[in-house]
Amino acid sequence: MPERKEIRKKARQSCRKHYWFFVAVCLLAAILGTEYTNTLQVFQLQRRAEENGPGRAPALGVGGRSGEMSVINDLINGDLDGAIASVQHRIDVYTGKDTHIGDLELGHSEGILASVVNEVASGSLLMSILTTIDTILATRNIRGMLLTILGFSIILLFWLFIGNVYRAAYARVFLEGRIYEKVPFSRFLYLFRLKKHLKASLSMAVYVLLQYLWMLTVVLYPVKHYAYLLVPYLVAENPDLSPLEAIRLSQRMMKGHKWEAFCLELTLLPWRLASIATGGLVGILFYNPYKEAVRAEYHANIRALSLKEKMDGTGRLTDRYLYEIPGAGVIAGAYPDAIRLMKTPETKPEMRKGFRGFLENWLGIVLTYDEREKQHRSWLTLELKKDEYRDAVEGKTYPTRLYPLPAKERRKKTDDAGFMRHYTILSIILLFFVLCIFGWLWEVVLHLMQTGKFVNRGTLHGPWLPIYGGGCAAILTLLYKLRKKPLTEFFMIVVVCGIIEYFSSWILEVTHNGQRWWDYSGYYLNLNGRICAEGLLVFGIGGAAFIYVLAPWLDNLILRIRTSFLWGICIALLAVFLGDVVYSSFVPNTGKGITSSVAAADEGEPQDGTEQSS
Repeated sequence: MPERKEIRKKARQSCRKHYWFFVAVCLLAAILGTEYTNTLQVFQLQRRAEENGPGRAPALGVGGRSGEMSVINDLINGDLDGAIASVQHRIDVYTGKDTHIGDLELGHSEGILASVVNEVASGSLLMSILTTIDTILATRNIRGMLLTILGFSIILLFWLFIGNVYRAAYARVFLEGRIYEKVPFSRFLYLFRLKKHLKASLSMAVYVLLQYLWMLTVVLYPVKHYAYLLVPYLVAENPDLSPLEAIRLSQRMMKGHKWEAFCLELTLLPWRLASIATGGLVGILFYNPYKEAVRAEYHANIRALSLKEKMDGTGRLTDRYLYEIPGAGVIAGAYPDAIRLMKTPETKPEMRKGFRGFLENWLGIVLTYDEREKQHRSWLTLELKKDEYRDAVEGKTYPTRLYPLPAKERRKKTDDAGFMRHYTILSIILLFFVLCIFGWLWEVVLHLMQTGKFVNRGTLHGPWLPIYGGGCAAILTLLYKLRKKPLTEFFMIVVVCGIIEYFSSWILEVTHNGQRWWDYSGYYLNLNGRICAEGLLVFGIGGAAFIYVLAPWLDNLILRIRTSFLWGICIALLAVFLGDVVYSSFVPNTGKGITSSVAAADEGEPQDGTEQSS
């Protein structure tokens, strides 16, 4: 084995090559509740234990107990009430200290979204189960119980099929980042493209649940933690491994290396302490991606040693080019058609002029999916394929054609313009409503999980929240020119969504006699309680996922529907929606719980258990 110093050196080199990408990958893992959730303290540091009042769990942070360990310790000691209190503490809205610089608030206190999503974090799924049980026991009607169970089921499915798949996918990203110059965003979808996401999800679920069980023994948990350390990377290399195959292979490969792995991670302790001291900020900006790069490098070394020793089970690890860049001859043999294609000039379709040209060239909007647009998509698909092939042929990215799966298991790609496509007016209208309804469902489920009560969220009476659909339509069109630059696109999504949310809050307040529909006072880096850093970060990541993954997929589905039927759907939705807008302007949706913080200015008291903003 190379020395720890050499492993850390290579990990730093990997981080330098892909710094912002790795930071974003780990940050998204924290938000999804997959790993590194403790670094989100920078957005939601909580009150000290003495400020919590009787019946509440101690605050998290230095000297406090972590959420999952608090619950587990209480269960071991037979203190069910203490476990429930710990759960409740994690999902309550916290009121913390206020630190202002002008209108900008720097206080650390609240953050419902991350707290609820993190219920499915490593060690926190148990907390989510206890929260659900607590809510059911406190609910006196069948409908409330069923809705609570439904809400928990949605979160459980999210953990199983999104969080777990993402854990294996970002392990793959770090492994590729060790030796390749570029790691495409499409790599996050490789398990779906191989149709191995269900198997990978099951393997990761067993991996997590076994760690839960060993955590209950306290003493044996550290041993098993390092015995299972390689499971995510084994699944990332070969998602066809069964859960028990991955677990047993990791145990065999780590035999005699657990103490070595512990000592390696111990050398990262100064960065861990720096992360704690800064409320997670150092973790977000350096420690998390660095630690993951170190783990990937360590896995590569253990794998090489195990293969050299011909360890039982390592015959399933055949992804050679995940660990070495193929030679020119190997590439030429795998990509002969791609090499010819790159040498073939292709004439770009002539762009439209006038107003339609402006919509197409600057906003990515076309009126109809006509023959000319079909030609444009064919050209765009070819250009995107050329870019993908060029990086693989030049050895800049992992050559997917050399992935060691039988040809019959590979997903046949169809012509698809991807995220650079133009969208028709009908597609944009339907995407608007899909996101409006999704946003409403999302907030209703979150509120349901927190309170056990069904509440119609938002200012309108229908099942939609226009800020979600409007924000997505805005970034889909206004930021069209930036789509080829994902990092720039992400930051501009944050800016555009921040502007929309801020002025939506202000307009609602002005037009409804000072009533506020949301209030981020107490959140880290909030501006007048209208926007906050946590919310904007989630908008940025969610918006990027919408632009690069969800919108193209939905557009493909929409284009399969007959145009005349699409017109009927769009006209009907617009008529009902506009009618709701007009009606709600005179009779707005009000009442307890319709948003995170609703306070009527003329009453001078909160309606949702939070302080009225100034």
